[in-house]
Amino acid sequence: MHSVSRNILRTQCLHFRGLATVPNRQVRNPRQLFKPQTKLQKDTRSPRSPAPPVVPPALRAEFDKLLTNLDQAHKRRSLLEAHSQWSSLQSQGLLQHVPSHEFASLNVLLSTFTPTLLSSNMVIDPARERVRVKALQDVQDLAVILAAQAGITTHLVQLMELSLRDGMVEEVLETWKKFEGLIPPEPSGSNGEVQNQMEVTARRQLSRPVLQAYAAQQDYRSAITAVLRRRCYLPSKTPDITKSPANPADLFLQVVGAVIKIIRNGATRDVLEGFTRGNNPKFAAHFYETLLTVGQSSDNPWVLIAKDRPTNLDEMDWSTRPLFHMGEPAFSMFVAEFSRCNRVDLAQRVADDMAQLGFTVPDLIMNILLDGYAKTRDFAAAGQIYARLSEGGKTPDLFAHTTLINALFQQGAVDDAMELFRKAEKLFGGEGKDMLHVATYNAVVHGLLINGQAAEAEAMVDFMLKSPSGPKPDTITYNTLLRHYARKSDAANFVRILQNLASSGLEPDVYTYTTIVDTLLQSNRPDAVMRMLDVMEKAKIPANTATYTAIIDCLIRRKGEKNVRAALQLVNKMEADGIPANEVTFTSLLAG
Repeated sequence: MHSVSRNILRTQCLHFRGLATVPNRQVRNPRQLFKPQTKLQKDTRSPRSPAPPVVPPALRAEFDKLLTNLDQAHKRRSLLEAHSQWSSLQSQGLLQHVPSHEFASLNVLLSTFTPTLLSSNMVIDPARERVRVKALQDVQDLAVILAAQAGITTHLVQLMELSLRDGMVEEVLETWKKFEGLIPPEPSGSNGEVQNQMEVTARRQLSRPVLQAYAAQQDYRSAITAVLRRRCYLPSKTPDITKSPANPADLFLQVVGAVIKIIRNGATRDVLEGFTRGNNPKFAAHFYETLLTVGQSSDNPWVLIAKDRPTNLDEMDWSTRPLFHMGEPAFSMFVAEFSRCNRVDLAQRVADDMAQLGFTVPDLIMNILLDGYAKTRDFAAAGQIYARLSEGGKTPDLFAHTTLINALFQQGAVDDAMELFRKAEKLFGGEGKDMLHVATYNAVVHGLLINGQAAEAEAMVDFMLKSPSGPKPDTITYNTLLRHYARKSDAANFVRILQNLASSGLEPDVYTYTTIVDTLLQSNRPDAVMRMLDVMEKAKIPANTATYTAIIDCLIRRKGEKNVRAALQLVNKMEADGIPANEVTFTSLLAG
């Protein structure tokens, strides 16, 4: 191997174009790399050691000799000689003593050779292929030293990406191990996290090819462990897999990112909501399948499917310890999210998997399924869930009763719905018992209205107002009545309910104003805005900055020329009446 003529490796493969890459900047004049006192040179060395440590006296002569030879190799652009000298420095543990300008020279040397060696247009006859392979290996070794000791990763990233394109995944991971082995020792935090900023930056830049290599091997354990311990870093932006065919590597990184978030933040619904953008459960379903498959495998699974988290988990070795606990909170999270996306079939499957895996499916999950079936109008399935909740003499909670009452009203079974409501009154209402929630009464009011029984609905509201112990009507109660009379174009009752809302002391909400806007602008009358203000005045809703701003914001959000014009009319009316606009008012107008 070393019988190859050195003249070949001394040949300048690419003329230096006066552009060298260093951390966080581009240098136009390559001579700047050799100025010993420039700020640039300080950036290429670790901030933990402004000056190289003192060389041990016993190695001083050898170190000086190696540096002299290294200078000559760099000046002659001899890759073979430079590799030999850097390797000697590495083997003798002297890399940390090398001054900054030598790393700058190494950067220039690699900038000369790397582009040509990586070029796909490079034509080499078989006789010289061995030379190219040796040169490529030397460049890689030197790139590892440059990245680990000086934080300049450009060349190493390019070489790793070349290996990935050639399908040499193991070589990427082996290079990564060499890089980690050459990182200078430094104090770390109690959790082993990297503290040095230069090293953090280098690791971030190398993480992309490393994680892609783990993705090619589907090695979730290594990837998750590396990210958890902050040896690798996930990309700040990941492709939206809901809009295009998912790349396996992208899916892999999405799973790793989801696991990291759940481990750090807990198995909460908020964590998973980001993976169902546009109510598309594609990734959430893939994520669930991955966790379930890994958790049931026998080959050192990193997912533990169990009711309880082991108490000694933090003391176990990273190579064998479970990284993700798939317990009841995680299952509940998937059920809730699938149900929110109207995929009750997936939510039901999760509940069935829980039962098969030995979990007791909690009432919380059953209630989520009941609500999901009711929203998708699968009333038969909703009834079956309620029956399961009643097994063994158990009493379903108030949420289950309210959900089934709403479902019965939607299918037109008014008598059955009212019978269940009276049953709920006996179970949850009355003296010495938890008071019925206003949501249950609102479900009855809404159900009666959609079944054409407005008088009975208003009688229920009157009962709530007069009841000494039951819940009082809230804004949702009045909004439900307003929406009904708006759809019926019943202006008299619409104004009456608005007056009742104003006199009750409750504050109108966005839904209230939306109803008013829809009611009075759907007529396309030119005086619709003034009529809207008249209605509000009759209802004794105060015409102040907050009220005007809420209506303007509602109009702008609904878009359309008619709504924007109405919003501008309201602004003019505010100015004419001396009502001051605030920041929210102007923000709403600018948004339109």
